[in-house]
Amino acid sequence: MRYFFLTLVVVFLVSCSTLSVNVDYDEGYDFSRVKSFSIKHYAKEGESELVNKRITDALRKTLEFRGYKYVQKGADMVFVYHYGAKDKVNITTDYQMIGYRGFGYGGAMIATPRTYNYTEGTIVVDGLDPKTKKIVYRTVGTLELQEQKTPQEKRKYTNKIIQELMQKFPPEK
Repeated sequence: MRYFFLTLVVVFLVSCSTLSVNVDYDEGYDFSRVKSFSIKHYAKEGESELVNKRITDALRKTLEFRGYKYVQKGADMVFVYHYGAKDKVNITTDYQMIGYRGFGYGGAMIATPRTYNYTEGTIVVDGLDPKTKKIVYRTVGTLELQEQKTPQEKRKYTNKIIQELMQKFPPEK
């Protein structure tokens, strides 16, 4: 029973990983005139078509839910996304006292280093003004990627990330 509870806690903590979001935008741009959008992605060699489709679908669904209209041509804003992942190592050190510490004698401190390997994912979504072809909005999300086993879990995970990533669009002035 104890192992079941420990497993449940680990699964809960893993599923609640936090997405760090950083937003930047052109303060002089009038976002109130954006009513329609399109999405572009220029796939790199080796990228998964399945992942690209999930991100595109999630971005479209999120923006349509907020009242923006998806169009193929003539959009008020074009969203372009890029993503990547890299392996990371987190090293921490635990310090422990050992030995006899009575009356100021003895005792020692030992350091125990611990390493934690994980994969950090980054996704960048740029909003471009189609007339000037300049970036007027950028949101960058970084998080520890979690393994999702089924296509349904992967879609749900992607939707959640994109919703959080686009939460501050349009920016409030």
